[in-house]
Amino acid sequence: MPEAQLQEASSPQDISQALRDWRAAGPLDLLVVIGGDGTLQAALTALLQEQAGDLPGLLVVPGGTTNMSAADFGARLKPEAALRALSAWLQGEGAPPKTVERAVLRVEGETSRGPQFGMFFGAGAILNGVRYFHQHIRPTGLRGALGPALAFGRLLLSLLRNQPHPLLPAMPAHLSAADGDWKSDWLLVLASTLDRLLVGCRPYWGAEQAPVHFTAIMHRPRRLLRVLPPLLCGRGAAVAHEQDGYISRNLNALSLSGTGDFMLDGELFQAQEPIRLSATSPLRFLTF
Repeated sequence: MPEAQLQEASSPQDISQALRDWRAAGPLDLLVVIGGDGTLQAALTALLQEQAGDLPGLLVVPGGTTNMSAADFGARLKPEAALRALSAWLQGEGAPPKTVERAVLRVEGETSRGPQFGMFFGAGAILNGVRYFHQHIRPTGLRGALGPALAFGRLLLSLLRNQPHPLLPAMPAHLSAADGDWKSDWLLVLASTLDRLLVGCRPYWGAEQAPVHFTAIMHRPRRLLRVLPPLLCGRGAAVAHEQDGYISRNLNALSLSGTGDFMLDGELFQAQEPIRLSATSPLRFLTF
């Protein structure tokens, strides 16, 4: 790929600078992001914070510790094979990449870095699950999807016990959307524009025509042992009811007060309340 420009970047600042340099040299037709969810989140933020004109196509290649977004977009090939497929396609000798459209979450309320953009937002127990991964599993050197899966399993085990646990503190918060207003102690709050999350979970069941899938579970909800398995598999509508502590909607926007810090695509952020979630227009993502 003789016309390609390559930049290895290890921080959001590096990614943002690389994009500024490339844009200064001329319009971008295609941006290839090789990395995990955090790398994609940083690239989306750099693109959308400084959006000027049409966005380039985004080819997402899974190459990080967690690759939840890439998996939902349909990525199957590892970096070397994906780049070979890209080269063949650009030379007219190979199949085109798969194309999907997804809205992107816009999260306002981060203390110092401006609006953040990503695919999966979490607060409460989800935040503690990410911290558990970074503190107890990542230092072991475990690579690939197994580490996040183990952290997810540890969190599930704590949830199923439905008893007080350091991973599951109560989170007093006020959640507000166009069609609802909820103030309670929460176990977790999540929002995503992805269809499926880690290990194929689909923990939302709203029927509204809106891009942001939102689910909130109150602290110590009723019948958790019975509700959790179908809830994770996308069948929450039949068993998870608001009077028992389970809420799920498809929304255009959501405001949160009292949640404290939040997680976006595996990255931790300090919050300045209120946190405001909304969705961009759909972006075009390419995968091999």
